[in-house]
Amino acid sequence: MIKHRRAALAAALTLTLLGTPFAFVDAADHGDAPGVRFDTRLDINDVYAFQSPADPANVVFVMTVCPLAGTISPAEFAPKARYEFNIDTDGDADMDQGFRFTFGKRDATTGKQKVTLKGFGGAKDKAVGETGSNVTIPAGGTFRAALYDDPFFFDLVGFRAGLQFSNPGSVDFFRGFNTMAIVLEVPRARFATNNVGVWAVTKKPKQVDRKGRPAINTVLIPSTLKDAFNRGQPVNDRADFGDAARASLMALGNDANTSAALADALLPDILTIDTSSTAGFLNGRALSDDVIDIELNLLSGGAVPTDFVDANDRAFLPGFPYLAPPH
Repeated sequence: MIKHRRAALAAALTLTLLGTPFAFVDAADHGDAPGVRFDTRLDINDVYAFQSPADPANVVFVMTVCPLAGTISPAEFAPKARYEFNIDTDGDADMDQGFRFTFGKRDATTGKQKVTLKGFGGAKDKAVGETGSNVTIPAGGTFRAALYDDPFFFDLVGFRAGLQFSNPGSVDFFRGFNTMAIVLEVPRARFATNNVGVWAVTKKPKQVDRKGRPAINTVLIPSTLKDAFNRGQPVNDRADFGDAARASLMALGNDANTSAALADALLPDILTIDTSSTAGFLNGRALSDDVIDIELNLLSGGAVPTDFVDANDRAFLPGFPYLAPPH
């Protein structure tokens, strides 16, 4: 039974994840839909949310974009585009506060870009700086936008071979690759609740991509709906994409009841976190969380517990901005 379930999972996930021209980096949310490929600077790779290990009074949000930055993506943010963190503070899957980042053109001499933070909804922040530097937020907090080592780790080659993971054979595909990232650290008290939800979006001017939890669009949403999902709003996820998610989960070998329960747990696509807790994924997502192992185990009913890649290729920093330096 486990063998058959593993084979079904391998076949279904391989078709789901790898049936595109962008397949060689199609993992987590790297290159998840056709619409993000016209400008990979708007392609959201991953979203993280965790209590600051340097100051437990703060919460950290991270958005990575530009898969394989400097290789297949430019190592820059898109000028005139919007990169946003949307925050839900009352559990209704709708935005209550947000942080918007916009960028100027890259300076031909320094390679830096002007970056502006503006708060919206309940947040009234404004701060201006440049990429590669820490920027202080007058209302409290710090942000930094720059090139970093991609914190995502996963044996993509073993996955493409039909979940042929092994120890010591499995290798982190993302080893040596970089990403552009926005790191935002703000006081937890500003949200008036410990329990918040976060998702990231990119817009130019219309919404191009969005992401909360890892691999939701990549694994659960069929190819014909992936762009529609990226343009959608979390509050509508169960109504608009619930049937498709349940069908995908059943194709992975889950029964109808399990598929329905998992779809309801994973949609809407919002990364939820109790900011008073240091517990990792599914409570937020820390940089070091092995989300691939957690999700493979969850979606396969325990048939595939690990890809044997357990850590990032570079050590994360103990303090802000936490991400490892670029290669």
